[in-house]
Amino acid sequence: MAYSSRVVSRIARYKIVSVFRAIVLTGVFLVVIQQNNAYPIYSATSNDLDLAVVDGITKADKNHVLPNGVYRATVVPHHLVASEAVALGVKAIASSSPRVVVVISPDHFGQCGELLCTSHGSYRTFFGDVAISENDVKQLLSHENIVAESDLFTDEHGIYSIAPFIKHYLPDVSIVPIVVSQRGIGNKQSRTNVIAALDKLAERNDVAFVISSDFSHYLPLAEANENDRVTQAAFCSGNSEEMLNLDNPSQSDCPLCLWIAGQLAKKNGFWNPVAVWHSNSAELLNNTSVEETTSHFIFILGDLSSGRQCEYPIEERVVKILFVGDMSFDRYIRQISTNRGEDYPFSCVDTLLQSADFVVGNLEGPITDHESISIGSTMGSPENYVFTSPTTTAEVLARHNVEVVNLGNNHIGDLGIDGIESTKNYLTEARVHYFGGIRGDELLYRMKGISFVSFNQFGGQSSEKVASAIAAEKARGQLVIVYAHWGQEYSQSVADIHEIAKLFVQNGADAIFGSHPHVVIPRKIIDGVPIYYSLGNFIFDQYWNSEVTKGLAVLLEITDEIIQMREYQFTLEPDGRTCLRN
Repeated sequence: MAYSSRVVSRIARYKIVSVFRAIVLTGVFLVVIQQNNAYPIYSATSNDLDLAVVDGITKADKNHVLPNGVYRATVVPHHLVASEAVALGVKAIASSSPRVVVVISPDHFGQCGELLCTSHGSYRTFFGDVAISENDVKQLLSHENIVAESDLFTDEHGIYSIAPFIKHYLPDVSIVPIVVSQRGIGNKQSRTNVIAALDKLAERNDVAFVISSDFSHYLPLAEANENDRVTQAAFCSGNSEEMLNLDNPSQSDCPLCLWIAGQLAKKNGFWNPVAVWHSNSAELLNNTSVEETTSHFIFILGDLSSGRQCEYPIEERVVKILFVGDMSFDRYIRQISTNRGEDYPFSCVDTLLQSADFVVGNLEGPITDHESISIGSTMGSPENYVFTSPTTTAEVLARHNVEVVNLGNNHIGDLGIDGIESTKNYLTEARVHYFGGIRGDELLYRMKGISFVSFNQFGGQSSEKVASAIAAEKARGQLVIVYAHWGQEYSQSVADIHEIAKLFVQNGADAIFGSHPHVVIPRKIIDGVPIYYSLGNFIFDQYWNSEVTKGLAVLLEITDEIIQMREYQFTLEPDGRTCLRN
C-alpha cells in the first residue's frame, strides 16, 4: 500500500522521536462517532498516532525479513515507542491470509466487569475504517464470562494502537476486539469458558490472533532485562502455570492474555513460538539511566519452516559510567564560551562523553545569575578565586551527558547559601542530579543498584559520618561509589587522605574517585578497591605547567556488581577545549 503525499509531508514536518515522547507522556485523544445503527466508531487516528504508525511500518518493511512460515498468531507491544515491533508482528500474520483478526489486550483502565469484554464498535484509522466481525462478536457474547462494554474501548490503547497496522497490512479483514480483565486471572471454570468461546474462532484457518501486550514495567533496564529472560522462558516453554503466575506489571501487563494465546495455539496446531524481537523503552529513547522502563517482545506462532529456537537473546545489561574531575565555567572558560559557543570546551571530547550511559563530575562553583567576579580580577587576588557559572551551565552539562555532579567542594559556597540553592534549582530544571554540599545535607544520590556518596574535606559531614553512610548503602545492597573532594592542591601526596580512603573501603566503598588537587594522582588499590585520589582537571582554565593541563577520565562498566575500568587521558588546550590525548 503506497503512502499518500499527506503522510510524507507530515513526516517532513515532525520529528519522530518527539512524537514517540508525546505518545508516551500524553497518549492519543480519541473521539467516538455514533453510527446510524447505534454502534460506535472508535477514532484511532491523530497526528501523533499516524506518524508513529507510518514510521513503524517504514522501518519494519525496510529493516526486517521474517522467518519462513505461516503465522496464525503474534504477540506485539502496544507501547508505540516500539511501533516498528507492532508493524513487524502484524505483518507476520498476513502470511496466513486471515479474513478475521482477533485482537486481545489487557483492560488498562479496569472497566471490564467480566473476565473478557468485547464491542460491536469499529475503528477509524488513517488508512481507512476497520470493520467489526459482527457475527463473531455475537457468537462470543453467547458464552459465559464475556460481555459487551462499548464505552471502555474508547480509550483502550491496547486495541486502538494496533488497528492502523492491521488496516495497512490486512486492508480487507474485520476484527474482533477483546479486553481481558486485570482484576485477576479468574477461576478454572471461567478460564475454561472463555477458551471454549475463543476456540470456535481459533479452529478456523481464516482467523488470526494479535495479542497486544507489553512486558516488564516501571523497572530500570538491567532489572527489566532480567525479568524478561524469565518471562520469555515461561512463554517459550508453554508452561501454563508459569504463564498465569507471571507478575503483573513487573513481568507482563497481561499474563492471562499470554495464557490464552498458548491454550488456543496448542489446541489448534499452531503452537510453535519464536521470539523475533526484544526491546526496552530506555534503549529506544536513548536514556538508559532512566529508573522506569517498559519492555517489548514479538512472539510469532504458527507453522515455521526455519527450525529456529524460541528464545531471543537478551544481552546482559552493562552500565557504563564515566567519571571526570574538576569543572569550572567561570574566568577564561566563561569568556571562551561566550566568544565561541557554550559547547566549545567539550567539542573534541563529546564523543567519549556520549558513549557512556552518563557522566559524573565535580562542579566547582555555583550556577547563578550573578555577573562574574573573577573575570578581570588580578591573578592571585581573592576575587580571582570566587567562581560563579552562567545560568545555562546545567543545560550545557546535560547536552554533554553529564547527568550527575558532585557539589561537595570548596567553591560551591562562593556566593553563599543563595548560590547553592540557585545551583540546585538550575540543575533540577535541566534534569542533572546532584549530591554533596557544604552543610552535610544531601550527602548522596541513589539510583537503582548504585549509590554515589560525597565526601567534602572542606565542609559537610565528617569522614566518620560518611563512612557510616557508605555502610548503610552497602547494607541496602547498593554498589557504593564515593566521590571525594580532598587532598592538597597541585600535589600528588596522599599522606593526609590515605587513612580516610581505607576507612571508606572498610565500610563498603566499591570505588573512590577524587578531585581538588588539580593534578592526576595514579590509581592505587586498597583491599581490591580502586582508589583514584585525583582525576585532575576536566574543564578548567589552568595552563601554567604540564601537570595541571592533564586530566583523567575513568569508565566503569558494571555488570551484576562486577566492575571493569578503562582510563582515558585528557589535555586541557590553551584555547579552552579539553581533548583526548593520543
